Amino acid sequence: MSTHHWDYIPKKDSELVPWSANFTSQIEANAVAWSISAEEVAALRTANDSFTAFQKQADSPAKNSIVVAEKNAARKTLEGIIRTLAGFRLKNPIITDAERIAMGLHVHDTTPSTIFPPHTRPEINLDVVDFRRLKVIFHDQGSDSKAKPYGVNGAVIIYAVLDTPPADHNALTRSVLATRTPHILEFTEEERGKTVYVAICWQNEKGEKGPWSEIESAIVP
Repeated sequence: MSTHHWDYIPKKDSELVPWSANFTSQIEANAVAWSISAEEVAALRTANDSFTAFQKQADSPAKNSIVVAEKNAARKTLEGIIRTLAGFRLKNPIITDAERIAMGLHVHDTTPSTIFPPHTRPEINLDVVDFRRLKVIFHDQGSDSKAKPYGVNGAVIIYAVLDTPPADHNALTRSVLATRTPHILEFTEEERGKTVYVAICWQNEKGEKGPWSEIESAIVP
């Protein structure tokens, strides 16, 4: 069944017909136990039947602009009733997750996912953009994808313009968090023609860092 990634109501009219029929049947069967009034149940049934009838006409040779407009209006009414029920009545704690799933509703996972410190390192390439600007291109080691590893919110880039190669990563005193690749580093006019040394590591959503990449270098254009 095709749905919006954030929604539980099917996008296509042809898919909404069976979805709504099931939703309506579940509400009717459990209305008393869930404290849903007879008026609310009747309004849902009427809206469901109206939309279903207009959708059937819209799929037939009798389809015309008037039928389509009526079908769209009926869908809007039906969606409004469904959302009101799902957003208020169906939050009743006596309704189980299994019952919500049976109605076609999403059940949100309230258990937080465990996020571990990054264990892989990025690979980087340095490229010239224009005067005083270098592009840092990065991806996970051994991967052709630009996607960051799970739980990673960005890459920490450390760098420094130095006269001699650094002994270790501690010599790279400037840093920036890059949330996407490529990332542009900008330099001053006085730094043009000098060597910049760059390294990078992944950082997760908790601020924990993974292992550093090798130190790469380039001439500031």
